[in-house]
Amino acid sequence: MDPQRRRVLQLGGIAATSLLAGCSALTAGSGEVTPTETETETDTATPTATATGTIDYGDWFAQTDNFDGTTVDARGQDSLTVTVGAEGNSGGAFAFDPPAVHVDPGTTVTWEWTGNGGSHNVVAEDGSFRSGDPTDEAGHTFEHTFDSEGMVKYFCDPHRGIGMRGAVVVGDSSAGGDGGDGGQQYDWQAATFDSYWYSLYNMSTNIAMSGNGVPFPLNEQMQQLADQRLPAMLANADVDRPPIANPNLSFAAFTEGDPHFTQQPVLEDDSGRPDASTLAWDKSKASGVVSPSSLAWTHLKGVTWAKNFQAHFDILPGEIAPKFRAQLLSTLAQVGINAAILSGGSRGNGALTHGDSFEFLSEYRPSEGRIEDETRRPHHHAAMLWFLSDMTSLAQNGWFGYVNPRPLLPREAGADAVFDPPVGIQEIADGVAGTTMELFSPEDVAQQESTRSVGLMLAAAGYYGPQAGSSDSRAAVTEYVDGLARVVRDNLAGNGMVENGAANQAATQGIVAQGLLWASQLDGVDYTDTAADVLGYMTDTLWDDDAGTFASGPGADTYAITARDAGDITGGLNAADAVFGTSGVRETFARFFDETFNTGGLQRAQRPPSVNGRDNEPPLPPAAGGEFGQAAVYNAEVAYDTGSGSWSVTDDTFRTADALYLANQDIWVGNWAGDFYQGRGVPGQSDSPPN
Repeated sequence: MDPQRRRVLQLGGIAATSLLAGCSALTAGSGEVTPTETETETDTATPTATATGTIDYGDWFAQTDNFDGTTVDARGQDSLTVTVGAEGNSGGAFAFDPPAVHVDPGTTVTWEWTGNGGSHNVVAEDGSFRSGDPTDEAGHTFEHTFDSEGMVKYFCDPHRGIGMRGAVVVGDSSAGGDGGDGGQQYDWQAATFDSYWYSLYNMSTNIAMSGNGVPFPLNEQMQQLADQRLPAMLANADVDRPPIANPNLSFAAFTEGDPHFTQQPVLEDDSGRPDASTLAWDKSKASGVVSPSSLAWTHLKGVTWAKNFQAHFDILPGEIAPKFRAQLLSTLAQVGINAAILSGGSRGNGALTHGDSFEFLSEYRPSEGRIEDETRRPHHHAAMLWFLSDMTSLAQNGWFGYVNPRPLLPREAGADAVFDPPVGIQEIADGVAGTTMELFSPEDVAQQESTRSVGLMLAAAGYYGPQAGSSDSRAAVTEYVDGLARVVRDNLAGNGMVENGAANQAATQGIVAQGLLWASQLDGVDYTDTAADVLGYMTDTLWDDDAGTFASGPGADTYAITARDAGDITGGLNAADAVFGTSGVRETFARFFDETFNTGGLQRAQRPPSVNGRDNEPPLPPAAGGEFGQAAVYNAEVAYDTGSGSWSVTDDTFRTADALYLANQDIWVGNWAGDFYQGRGVPGQSDSPPN
C-alpha cells in the first residue's frame, strides 16, 4: 500500500473546508516515457527513447501540476540532477524538476536546491533515503545512488500535500510500479497519516459543523462580540470571508450526539464553499448536556490545531484561511472558558464551577440553566487542567491565534479586556491546578475512579508543570505527581500490570505509562523505569498478534474497545515511541490502528483526503448509513470476537469527551511520522511558535 496515496494536506480540504467535499475516490495517473534531452551537463550521450509503453504511478502525481505525464529517460547516464524548488504547484516554487525520471541501476541522482519556495527536503516514501531537515539554502545538494531495480517515490516533507513529489524508476519500468496497493504493507507512516485525518475530521465536525453544542453566538452580547471580532479576524488573516458558509460554531459541546445527517449535504454552494447549515445533526437526539470533559477535550483539540496551522502558514494556501482558523479556534476556546468558569467575567458564576471556587461540576444543561450532576470527579478536573495548561502556552508565547485579534482573556490580569473583571489564563490555570490538588489527593483519585484516572491526572499535571505561574506552584505539582506515582507503584503487580484500573486493561497500561512519562518531563522527576515496566506488560502480554489489536485483559474472549480506550492505548504507544524509541512499537501501532479503527469500524466514515482504495477502509459519509449518510467521526465502542475473528460496532453513539480525547492522542502520534506537528504531545515541547 502506498501511504502517500492519501491526499495528505489536500489543501482545499484541510479542516472544515474539506468536509465531505468530493465523494469520489482518488484518480490514478500514468506517465509515458518519452525521449528527452537532459538539462544536466554530462559526458554521457543524450538519452534515447529505448523505453516504450507507460509507467503507472498510481495517483502519486495527482496533485503535482508540473507533472504532465512525461518520464524523462536518463538511461545510459551515470548521473542526473533534479532541481529542488522549481516553479510549480500552488503557483509557487514547490516542485521537483523533472518530477519523474527513468535511470539505469547504479545511477547517482543529485538534488540541487534553488533557494526558492521556502525550506525543502527530499524523503523517500519507502524510507531508503532522506536529505535531512528542510533547508532553503540555494546551491545545497543531496545525492543518492540507485542500485536496485524498481520504482522509488519521494517527496518534500513540508510541501508534499501540495504536490511536491517525484519518482525515480530504476531499470525495468515494470519493476516496483504500483497502479494499486503495490503489495506494500500498511505501515507506521500510513497509520499516522490516517490518524492525522481522523483526528481532524472529529474536531472540525464537532466544533464547526455538527451543531452538537451551545451555539456561538448564543445571545446579543455574543453577537456583538462576533460582529466586532470576525472582521478583525479576517483582516488579520488576509482573507475576505470565512472558508465555509453558515458554520455551526459551538463553544461548549454536548456530551453526546447522533452523527447522522438530517438532510442532503450541500458540499459546494454557489460560492464554492460547503454549506454547514446542511451538515448539522439532529439536536433532538443530542444530550443537551455539557460536561467539563466534553468542553475541555474539544477545545484542547482546537488549540492544538491552531498551533498546527501556525506551524504551516508558509505552505498553506490562502483559500483555506489558516490564519483565520487559528484565530477562530482560540476565540471559541476563550469563550468556552468564560462560560464554563467565569460566566461573562463574574467570577464564581461559571456554568461548570461551584460557588467561588475552581471546582468543576460534572454535568450542566444550558437550555434550562440546570445542574444535572454536581459531583466533582477527577477525570473532569484532569481534562480541564490539561486544556487550560495548553491555553496558557498559547497565551504566554505569542501564538498568532491568541494575540490576533486582541485576546478576550488577556495575558495578564488587569490588562484591557472584554470580560470584566479581567482574568488572565495564567490565573485560571493556576487556580484550577491548586483546586484539583486540594480536592483530590492521589489516593482519592484511585479510590473515587481508578488507577486509569491516576494515569490521566499524571499526564495533565505533566502538561501543567511547564506552565505553572510560580515556583510554589511548580513545587506543589512536583509533590503531587510524586504522590500519584506512588499510587501507581502500590497498584503495580510484579509483571508490570497496573491493577484496579479500567475494564480494558490495555487502556489502563497505556494512559498510566504516558502519564508517568509526561510527568517525568518535570525537573527532578523520573518515573521512566516504572513506565517501561507498564508499557512492557501492554506490548508483551496484552498484544494479540493474530487479531492485530490489544486484548482487553489476559484470557478475554471478547475485546471491547471504546474510543477512550483507544485514546489511552494510542497515548501509551506514542509515548513509547517519542520518549523511548521502543523497537517494534511503530509496527504495533500500525497494525492496532488498521485493525481497530479501519477494519474494526471505530471510525465510522472518512472523507476524500484519507481515501486509499483499500477494502477495509471506512466508507465515505454518504455510504456510512442513514438516509443521507453520517459524519466522519468515532463510534463509542467496537468489539473483537476472538472465536469468530470478527469485529462489530457495539455502541454507535458519538460520545464527545471520548472521541475528542482520542482525537487529541491521534494528532500527537499522527504527525506524519514525526515531521509535521512539533512536540509529539510531550509537555513543554510545542509551546513556542515556529516563527
